[in-house]
Amino acid sequence: MRARLILSAATAAIVLAGPLAAEPVAENVTVVAAKKVEAASVVDPKKEPAKTSMVGDKKVAAITVSKPKPKSVPTSLRATINLSAQTMTVTEHGAIKHVWKISSGRRGYYTPNGNFRPQWMTRMHYSRKYNNSPMPHSVFFHRGYASHATYYTGALGRPASHGCIRLSPSNAKKFYRLVSKHGKASTRISIHGQTPYVVAKKKPKKKYTASNGMGFGFWGSPQPTNTYKKSRKSRKRKYSYNAPAAFAWPGDY
Repeated sequence: MRARLILSAATAAIVLAGPLAAEPVAENVTVVAAKKVEAASVVDPKKEPAKTSMVGDKKVAAITVSKPKPKSVPTSLRATINLSAQTMTVTEHGAIKHVWKISSGRRGYYTPNGNFRPQWMTRMHYSRKYNNSPMPHSVFFHRGYASHATYYTGALGRPASHGCIRLSPSNAKKFYRLVSKHGKASTRISIHGQTPYVVAKKKPKKKYTASNGMGFGFWGSPQPTNTYKKSRKSRKRKYSYNAPAAFAWPGDY
C-alpha cells in the first residue's frame, strides 16, 4: 500500500509540475516574437517601403510592371534648308530628290535655326498677322513658322519673307504631298546657316580743299572741290520778228 501511495503521489507531483515548468518557456517565446515584430516595424529611411495591396484579409506585395518605351520612328524624309545659299534640299531614304530655291526672313524678320518636326498641315491658310495673306500648302514646323507657296516667284533665291520658308507653288505642293506620304513623325526639317542681307553701298564722302591756300573759305568753313554744274544748259529762245516797212503794198508779206 505504501508503495502505491508513493507512486501516486510522485505521478501527481509530476503532472502538477508540468504546466508550471512550461510557463517560462511560453513567456520567452512571446518576448522573442514581440522583438521580431518591433524589428520588422522599424523601417530603414534609406530604403523605400515595399508597396502592398490587400487581398481579402491578407497583405500581398504589389507587383510593379514597367511600361515599354515607345519605339523611335526612323526618318525617311528630310528637308535641309540652307539660309546662306537660300536653298532647300529634299532627301528620301538618304537619296537627294529635289533642290529648290527658297526665300527666308528678310531684314527685320527672323527664321529660326535647328531641327524640327512638322506639327500640323493645311492646304490653304490665311495669315491673321499679315493682312490675311494666302499661304497655300502650309507645313507648320515651329509655332507660326511654316513652309508654304508664294506667288512672288521672282524673289526666290533671296530673303523676302516675314520669317517663313517660301517655295514656288509647284514645289510647295510636292513637299506637302511628300510629308503626307511619309507622315509627320518620319519627317525632319533642318535649318542652318545665316541669312545673307544686301548691304547698301555707302555714298562717297566729299573732299574739302582750301580755296585760298589756308584751308578755309570766306567764313572760315571748308569749301568743296566739286562745283555743282547745271544739268541742263539754259536755253534762250530766239524770237525772229521782221518789222513791216512803213509803206508796204498788199502782197509784200
